[in-house]
Amino acid sequence: MKKYFYILTLFVLSISACKKDEPVGGTAVQDLSGEWWIQIDGTGAYYKISTYNTADNSSTQMWLNLTDLWGNADNTVFGKVNVNLDSKSFSGQSIANAGTYPGGLTFAVTNGKVTPNGTVGPSSKAPTDAIALDVVFSDDEHPGTVYHLKGYHRTKFVGDDH
Repeated sequence: MKKYFYILTLFVLSISACKKDEPVGGTAVQDLSGEWWIQIDGTGAYYKISTYNTADNSSTQMWLNLTDLWGNADNTVFGKVNVNLDSKSFSGQSIANAGTYPGGLTFAVTNGKVTPNGTVGPSSKAPTDAIALDVVFSDDEHPGTVYHLKGYHRTKFVGDDH
């Protein structure tokens, strides 16, 4: 009887171990999402910005985090921008800062565009997506200053990180 019990137990365990893994799905804005290294006017220091999906996985909006460009660890700057998935573009006017930067900061984004395999990592030369966008901040020392940001999707090669 013990023998049959052990055989039955092994059989049940082997069947339960054969579960199929559910396929992992992406997000609605996955082609526009990630960490990016950008420069102002394509020169000078690099800043990290991030783009990512909203909690409701919207296909018409995504979060744009500009904290490293305009804020700091204590004063974050990010907001929702409108996206067009077909053209891989994004924009927004009078975007309310959802972060902690003081003073009711808003910002505008125009000409936002992701170009698949549009550039290479500066050190690795690995193909990666390019990003470009223009940003205006409401509390800039020089009102109306347009920051032309250009950069690349983080490759995760050490030499490409800044």
